[in-house]
Amino acid sequence: MNTTRATSGLLFAILSAASLIACQPATEQADAPAAHVPEDFPPRAGNAATTPPEPASTQTRWRCDELLVATTHHDDIVELFFSGRTLQMPIAVSASGARYADDQGNEFWSKGDTAMLTLAGAPKRDCAVTQDTSPWEDARKRGITFRAVGNEPGWWVEVGSGDSPPLTAALDFGQRRIEVAQSQGISSTPGFGGKTADGTDVVLRIQDKPCADVMSGEQFEAGAELSVGDQVYRGCGARLGK
Repeated sequence: MNTTRATSGLLFAILSAASLIACQPATEQADAPAAHVPEDFPPRAGNAATTPPEPASTQTRWRCDELLVATTHHDDIVELFFSGRTLQMPIAVSASGARYADDQGNEFWSKGDTAMLTLAGAPKRDCAVTQDTSPWEDARKRGITFRAVGNEPGWWVEVGSGDSPPLTAALDFGQRRIEVAQSQGISSTPGFGGKTADGTDVVLRIQDKPCADVMSGEQFEAGAELSVGDQVYRGCGARLGK
């Protein structure tokens, strides 16, 4: 009799404990340790706080007949640098390739390694990709602020930067070179003047108006007159310190 009562009591205790366990809420997974995510882990796609990087501008050099041109693309605009000039054109409609044009008759149309260039309604120039750098681009990279060229005989002059910039010129098809270590501004007209090491007077006068090369017809932003002693050289140039 006592054994039967003890067995019944034990069975009742086991059933009660089982009932209590079944009624308890399930343990949440949040109690488990979270996986470690590095701080530099890339954000998920579509994250509103993520801004895609802007495409880097690309530069290409072209030989367009006798003209060396450097093009730089910025979104929907192309910037052309040639003969010391900078020209920007917006993108335009084209059946193929990349075409840029403005209201002044300038147009640049490229497809692969070839292109066509039209400047202010002049005849089209055929262009091809080149590794050559124009002397104007090279001068700008070297910090030259003004450069001019001329013909008959061939010559060029470059003015550096600073309050007393150096002035260097190659004359008579490069057979003669001169240098003014520290040139000064002149009062009569925009330009520079000074003396070479042997005492020769040098004066460069700049006319800020359009100028065309007498032989090639190439257009420049300024005229130039270089006096070296009694000799005078005339040509065209551009201000590069922009």
